[in-house]
Amino acid sequence: MLKSLLCCLLSGALAAFTASAQEYYRWQDQSGQLHVSQIPPPAGVDYQVVSMQVKGAVTEVKAPTVATPKESAPANPITELNKQVEAMNAQVRQHNCKQAQINQQRLSEEAALMVTDDTGKSVELSAEMRAEQLEVAEKQIKEFCQQ
Repeated sequence: MLKSLLCCLLSGALAAFTASAQEYYRWQDQSGQLHVSQIPPPAGVDYQVVSMQVKGAVTEVKAPTVATPKESAPANPITELNKQVEAMNAQVRQHNCKQAQINQQRLSEEAALMVTDDTGKSVELSAEMRAEQLEVAEKQIKEFCQQ
């Protein structure tokens, strides 16, 4: 019983393999090189279907003429997304640069600066706190304002 079941399974697998392996695609690429494959050619390429079941049977297949504008779909969606991310990052860097320059200017002036502490009270910046914040602003300018 087990032998007959195994025989049936192997026969079925062999039949499926030979049926799928009896059709080939033949085409020439743009440089004139001939290609023969079990995988169909890229879209837009004229090709021939060669069937091994019927001796010498060759079917001509023309590439479909579908009007698909190439500009509508990006060549590589990941590249397009990377460009969008880079544009957004550039905007954020520009904004951060301007803010760091404003902070540096305000911290460099002699006028009193008020900040809100942890309890929500307004407190005047001490000379030490002002110096620390000025260092932070200068580091941010180096980071965000480089071209």
